[in-house]
Amino acid sequence: MGQKEKTISDDLLLVPFATYSIVTVGLPGLSLAYCFWSAFLFSNPSEINDTDCNVTNNIPSVSAVTGVKPQAYVWRICIGLHSTPRFFVGIMYYNYYKKSLPFIKKNLQGLYKFLMRLCFWLYTIECSCLLAVSCISNKENYPLHEKIFVVFMITSIAHMVFGTTLYRWSRHKPMTDREKKSFFWKKVMLAWISLSTVGLLYYFVQHRVYCIPGAFSIFSVFEYMIAYANMGYHVTGYLEFCDKTLIAADIQPETVKNGNRYPIRNGRSKHD
Repeated sequence: MGQKEKTISDDLLLVPFATYSIVTVGLPGLSLAYCFWSAFLFSNPSEINDTDCNVTNNIPSVSAVTGVKPQAYVWRICIGLHSTPRFFVGIMYYNYYKKSLPFIKKNLQGLYKFLMRLCFWLYTIECSCLLAVSCISNKENYPLHEKIFVVFMITSIAHMVFGTTLYRWSRHKPMTDREKKSFFWKKVMLAWISLSTVGLLYYFVQHRVYCIPGAFSIFSVFEYMIAYANMGYHVTGYLEFCDKTLIAADIQPETVKNGNRYPIRNGRSKHD
């Protein structure tokens, strides 16, 4: 009997992952920049700089610039367009790490599989919360918006911590230059978002509890730093999958006989 392999035919869509990653990360990155500058330049200052304490604020928060109209429409459309591709990347990462499972020590494979599943679900919840927090603005329902944002922050940082750990653990042989670069930037983005989160929480307390003028502006700066650090971390996926292509095509068996391959098209070999 011939060995069964697979061949691809009648391809209708071929998307290089380089293009896929640039578009997916570019949508929130560029739309956030647009929302900030357009709101800062053209919106009513009282609409985007208003605070609970009614103190001086010069830099609007992410929620403020993505919650006013028409910026809110641009932000929601771009987040909606970028969300589905991100869910696919979560599945790709799960299978990517799964390939390293046979090389993990037998007594640690259970922990490794748990970490794989944990990272997958943290990533999925993070993406879902980003979509939800973008659709429910702080002006429409602040209590719900705030709670979803907290869950997004927790799952985002947790995913970065465990994802970086899992990435290093899955390297069962010396890292290539590309893998070293990916690991380096994952650590940089993790450090960046961790320090920014500490600053964000500190100035949130300074604003909410002590109503210090300008504290909310610094809080907002840390918010933008966190947003772009999050994007920077996820764009490292390009280094893992840059040689991959997303394909919509027929995948059919390919028979190998006597060292010769006979691609099967429409149920028949070309030699039939």
